[in-house]
Amino acid sequence: MKNHIAKLSAAHRRLNRMIDNSKSFGRQEEMKSLKRMRLRIKDKLAFMKAKQTA
Repeated sequence: MKNHIAKLSAAHRRLNRMIDNSKSFGRQEEMKSLKRMRLRIKDKLAFMKAKQTA
C-alpha cells in the first residue's frame, strides 16, 4: 500500500507542475481537466492514508 501511496503522490506532484506550466490563456479547458485529475488523486491519497492508519 505504501508503494501505491508513493505513486499517487508522485502523480499529484507531476500534475501540480503541469498546472503551473499551463497557466496561459487558451488552455483553460486543459487546466480544468488537470485540476479535476489532481483532485481525484488527492482524494484517493487521503482515503488510502486514512485506511492505512485505521
